[in-house]
Amino acid sequence: MASSDSEMNTIVYQGEYFSIRHDGDSEFVHTGDEVLVVPLTEAGEVIVISEPAPAFGEHALLVPGGEVEPAEPHIETANRELQEEIGYKAGRLDFLGELRPFSKYLTVRSFVYLARDLAPSYLQGDEGYTIATERVVLAEFERLISAGRLRDARVIAALFMARQFVAPIRSGGGL
Repeated sequence: MASSDSEMNTIVYQGEYFSIRHDGDSEFVHTGDEVLVVPLTEAGEVIVISEPAPAFGEHALLVPGGEVEPAEPHIETANRELQEEIGYKAGRLDFLGELRPFSKYLTVRSFVYLARDLAPSYLQGDEGYTIATERVVLAEFERLISAGRLRDARVIAALFMARQFVAPIRSGGGL
């Protein structure tokens, strides 16, 4: 049986991670906001992760990130997720922007951060699986797209945003 937030927003399905809602004219998926973090090493490498993608029955290459907890500032979510997923804390986090992966039918907002000055620091995450990591040169991440290894549009956009942000810094002589 469907419930309703208001007259014009009926919850058709409620799951653990998202709900499907109907506004009177069409349906859309509602879920919480997230952060995506591009962890950049001193050598110009991004630490990417591999996690299960149940929707496609395979593993996906991603950047660290996760759901913003209620009343938690995005920047704190970013540093928490880094520590939980790759075992590093950022000494510097720069906000790169907001993405809306599928604005017409999905309510999620992705807040993208660039993490630098990484230092080892581990927090226990809530994943029930091991997260594998690898390092990829930021300047060459398109090779992952060409090879069919990187398909997540949010991650691709975040990597482009990060590269654009550091480009003026690199041309000026450093990170």
